[in-house]
Amino acid sequence: MKPLFRTFAVLALTVFPALAQPAPRRGDGRMGRALALTDAQKTSIQAIRERRRPDLAAQRDAVREAQAAFRAALRDPATPEAQLRLLHDKAASARFGMLMAGRAMRQDIQAVLTPEQRTKAAQLREEARFRRQERLRHFRMAMDRQGCR
Repeated sequence: MKPLFRTFAVLALTVFPALAQPAPRRGDGRMGRALALTDAQKTSIQAIRERRRPDLAAQRDAVREAQAAFRAALRDPATPEAQLRLLHDKAASARFGMLMAGRAMRQDIQAVLTPEQRTKAAQLREEARFRRQERLRHFRMAMDRQGCR
């Protein structure tokens, strides 16, 4: 019990101060600075995000509702398999719609970038993906050492 408490205490002490800080504006963050976005590019990217925000929010809500309906039906032992399959397909379809809406926004943003910026952005995304995987791997190893699994 103590190792688990210690782990949560350490996480709380490291995560909560980071959450208290205001998030950088999109385009002004690390990626925006690394890509050296022009003011026109920042404005254009912000306009794309504002234009796409309602669609993304609607897609996100549809995913939440479909997943909630599927989970509720899954918990009910009286729900027939055909109904579960239908609800699962609806949730998967909603998730796919959300992914496509996000993809469309990313493609619009990519169109604003220069070829050099696109190359640099792809490199930065790959580096960030690698760092996320490493952090997750280290976290899992730490949890295993403490016997939390």
